[in-house]
Amino acid sequence: MAGEKSKTSGEIGEKIAGRLLEKIGWAGSLKNIPIPCNTRSHVNEAGNQRTSHGEDRVFFYNNPFYDARTDVVHVSVKNKSGAYSASEATLKRQFKEHLAELHEIIECAIYSEEINEALSNFKPKRNVFHSGLLIWLSNDLDSIDSDVKPALANMLIEQESAIPVYLLDASRASFLMKILDDVQRRGMPWSFYLPEVMGTSLTVDESRNKKFLPLELLASDIVPILISDGEKRELIIYADQPFGGNAYKKLMAYGFKFSGGAIPNIRIGMPDYNASRDLSEAQRVRLSFSEREEKVEPFSFNRSFLALLDEGE
Repeated sequence: MAGEKSKTSGEIGEKIAGRLLEKIGWAGSLKNIPIPCNTRSHVNEAGNQRTSHGEDRVFFYNNPFYDARTDVVHVSVKNKSGAYSASEATLKRQFKEHLAELHEIIECAIYSEEINEALSNFKPKRNVFHSGLLIWLSNDLDSIDSDVKPALANMLIEQESAIPVYLLDASRASFLMKILDDVQRRGMPWSFYLPEVMGTSLTVDESRNKKFLPLELLASDIVPILISDGEKRELIIYADQPFGGNAYKKLMAYGFKFSGGAIPNIRIGMPDYNASRDLSEAQRVRLSFSEREEKVEPFSFNRSFLALLDEGE
C-alpha cells in the first residue's frame, strides 16, 4: 500500500512538473529515459550495484549567456503528497539523499548512448555543459507556497561531484505559476527577457527575447518579461520579494539597467504590493531616479479586489 501511494505521489509530481516546464518553454525535453549504470559505487537499497537509473527529463538548450555552449539539464522530480517535514534535520537529510541520487544519475547519463544520440541530433555547440535541476514539490494545500531553501541555507554538503544542481521547490513553482498567470491574463504577445546576469553577457548574435526560461533565471528571484505588441513595448520585472523602499529601489535600478533606455514602460511586480498602503513610498523612491524618463509602475501579481486600485480610470 505504501509503495502504491509513493508511486501515485511520484506520478502526480511528474505531471505537475511536466506541465510547469512546458509553460516555461521546456516542452521539448526528453522524458523517462532509462540510464544504464556504469559506476561500481552506485548501489541500491539492498547494497547491490545498480544496473540502471531513471532519468525523469533531460532538456537541451544553447546557453545565451556563454559563447559556444550547449546546456544539458538533467531533471529529477520528487513529490510529497503532504507537507514538507517540519524538522530541519529531516529536510536536510532528504535533500542530501535527493542530491546524491541526482548526481549519480548525471554521472551515468553523461555516457548514455540514447542521450548522446539525441544531443547529436540537437547539433550542440562546441562546449557541452551538464547540470541538474531538482524539482522537489509538496501538495499540501495549507502550505502550498512553502520555501525549503532557508532550512538548507547553512547546510554543509560533502560531495565529490562538481556538477551544479539547481533547486525548484514549492515556493519557486508557485512564484512561476503566479507570474505566468499574470502575464497571460494581459492577453498580449510576450517573451522572457534576458538581462546580463551573474557576471555573464549575451553573445552578440543572441536575441534578448526567448520563449524558454534558462536555468540561470529559473532559479532567480527576479524574472524579466517583455511585452511587445506592435509599437507597444513594456518590461515587466517580477520579483519574489516583499515590497519595501530599498527592495523597490533596487528593482527599479535593475529595470533601468535591463531596458537600456530602449523600453519606455517598466512595471515592477511584487507579491504583496498594496497601492492603498505603499503608493506614497513607491512615489518617494521614484524621485531617486528623477533623471530617468521611463514610466515606472509597481503592482502585485497576487490578485485580489485591491488590484482594482492599480487599474486605470
